[in-house]
Amino acid sequence: MDKERKTDKNNPLSQALKKITYGMYVVTTRKSAKEMSTRDEDYVAAGTISWVSQASFDPPLVTVAIKKNSDLHETIEKSRIFAINIVGKDQKDMLVPFAKETRIEGNNLDGYGFTDGEHTGAPILNDVPAYLECKVLEDITIGDHSIFVAEVLGGDTRNPDAMPLTEWEADMHYGG
Repeated sequence: MDKERKTDKNNPLSQALKKITYGMYVVTTRKSAKEMSTRDEDYVAAGTISWVSQASFDPPLVTVAIKKNSDLHETIEKSRIFAINIVGKDQKDMLVPFAKETRIEGNNLDGYGFTDGEHTGAPILNDVPAYLECKVLEDITIGDHSIFVAEVLGGDTRNPDAMPLTEWEADMHYGG
């Protein structure tokens, strides 16, 4: 299928793909500078993503799809760890800062407080309802994204009553 047809907003296939629902997540990771080809200091990367899925119960595995030409992709590829910060319905404003280049100031990541994950060291955002810490087992690069298959090493639910934010509620329609 040619590129023009794939991105045509009037294309029925594109519109159908946009009807698949996704949650909204902030994925975070970190890697020491000595192991990065494009960084002079320890590096933390974060990004707003919507392609996350549980892949196995035993062992607990998840998959995430990360855009190939992003800092987040490079850092996950080299660190082999990440955290999935599950964004709540009332946290829509959290998505925009993480769609840009990551900024760290003290214990704030893009303006949000964080702590280092117990199992991976990846940043865990303080105010998200739940999070998962993951270690990459496999990665597959296909199309414009890589799919990282990861074992869940730990996680927590901080607010069991909080509902996750979906892309439709966030006025985002990724896909197609």
